[in-house]
Amino acid sequence: MSATQEWLRKKFQQEATPTSYSNIQLTNEIEDLKERLKKVETDMAYTQKIRFAQSPEEQKIYDLKS
Repeated sequence: MSATQEWLRKKFQQEATPTSYSNIQLTNEIEDLKERLKKVETDMAYTQKIRFAQSPEEQKIYDLKS
């Protein structure tokens, strides 16, 4: 085999083997992403001064004041 064919064969073998994550690694990554998302949502709410009402009527009042 030529060097190029050998290289391609090795690349395909590497890509074919799945990268395994343990359940703990996935759980930790998900929890980290949840915290980051919560922080972004909070920052957006402060930036846009969004008020969340308890009812649709209250939300309409807040929207009209804005």
